[in-house]
Amino acid sequence: MRILVLAGDADGNLGDQAIRSATIAAINCILPTAEITLLSRRPDTVAGRNLRLLPRGPRALPVLLAAVSRADLVLIGGGGLFQDDDSLVKMPYWSVLTLLSRLGGGRVAGYGLGVGPLDASVSRIAARLALASMECVTVRDETAAELVERLTSRKAEVLPDPALLLVPAARDRARDFLAAAGVPVDGRPLIGVACRPWWPPARRIVPRKLAWALGLPLRRDEKGRARFTARFAELLGRLARARDAFVVFLPSYSATHEGDVAFARDLAARIPGVPHAHLGVADARLYAALCREVDFLLAGRMHPAILATTVGTPAFGLAYNPKFAGFFELIGHPERTLDVRRMVEEEFDPEPVLARLFAAWEQGAPDPERLAALQRRILERTRTLLVAA
Repeated sequence: MRILVLAGDADGNLGDQAIRSATIAAINCILPTAEITLLSRRPDTVAGRNLRLLPRGPRALPVLLAAVSRADLVLIGGGGLFQDDDSLVKMPYWSVLTLLSRLGGGRVAGYGLGVGPLDASVSRIAARLALASMECVTVRDETAAELVERLTSRKAEVLPDPALLLVPAARDRARDFLAAAGVPVDGRPLIGVACRPWWPPARRIVPRKLAWALGLPLRRDEKGRARFTARFAELLGRLARARDAFVVFLPSYSATHEGDVAFARDLAARIPGVPHAHLGVADARLYAALCREVDFLLAGRMHPAILATTVGTPAFGLAYNPKFAGFFELIGHPERTLDVRRMVEEEFDPEPVLARLFAAWEQGAPDPERLAALQRRILERTRTLLVAA
């Protein structure tokens, strides 16, 4: 059986890497003899049996079309592919890929798709076309399922984010990594921080990555950015001081145009007296293992929260997108998110937020049986997709 996987592949994005790696591992487990083709710019970040890697980009279009024509099954996803909060080009791009896959003659399925926001009419039209080209649609949470069902008449099934299946690296490797970075491993409380700077919602034609590469000005709300940074730093500083904790900055998206690394350093400068370290991690499995070593994670990106959940570390989401609500609802803790847009644009009282952070820390990790049930659902639904092909 020949399977083509079309998934996110942003440079420096450990969330994309986690999804790709877990998806390949799940296919290998269910169909060990399947031939898998994956588009990737970073062949060093994914491995698997019978895996063929293809380059991305316009020059690789003939190779992609050949792979589409050979595939018995094309999986679109997982990850947040169907959305327009970065660029109006993204949804039409994925719609074209989906239509090409359908024209290739094989089965096409949405695989643990993240859907939304889709605020622009052109995005919703493109999404309808893409969804109509799929034989079946699975999405990663109920929030995405509700949006799909508003766009089309078809039923979307929930297949949780495949990154929930990622196997972390060995504990010794993580502890050695922490020790080399000067992080105490003697039992002192550790707060992990996977931060993302404030970017205002914008309908832009040119994606932020491309605008950065071309030297074009990026739309930035400087007042909102400063307000968000100050409020985030206040929460982090007060949380760390109350627990006498060491802060471990763990950016999960290292691309310069995203600004996560620079933002972490800005936050660190605003919490004087709080000991901290900055870790640069390029391996999603190691990142998950590091999440296992911290006691609590503040997650400004969603996949750090997912990876922390898989290893039993309580996480709290600073939500810039509805996908956070969808994930935390799945794990039974919808209260563990904070809408960063409201945090920036409305009056801010840190006391109730701090109370929620302390409560999440004290309550601990989500129910392991609930997590195991989500992981079983991923494998069972994946098996159904593969066997049906």
